[in-house]
Amino acid sequence: MNTVKSFVKQFVAVIKGDDAEAQAQKVLRQADSALKSQIASLTGDTITFEDNVIAAKERQVLASVNNGKPITSRETYVQGLLYAKNDVTSAEEALDKHLEKIAFLEAQLKALGEEETA
Repeated sequence: MNTVKSFVKQFVAVIKGDDAEAQAQKVLRQADSALKSQIASLTGDTITFEDNVIAAKERQVLASVNNGKPITSRETYVQGLLYAKNDVTSAEEALDKHLEKIAFLEAQLKALGEEETA
């Protein structure tokens, strides 16, 4: 087995710069850090999306009882119901997309840690 003095290895590294392995290790650390921090941030934001869904559903309930007021226009009442339902749908879709984004990033993070035989 060939051996090289540490000095020679360091000297060559200085002249050539980082080898592909060293660059790959740096990129791996950066990718790992980026994904972890983004996942943490997005996970923290999840509560906002969940609150938006709850608020939209509460507005939908209020719309169904016309906010406790007499119905003076059937068209306006129905339109309010449809708007409220669309708000619920939009809030739920935004939450789903948000959760899908987190799941995707978590899968990417997991893929970074996978090992294979050399």
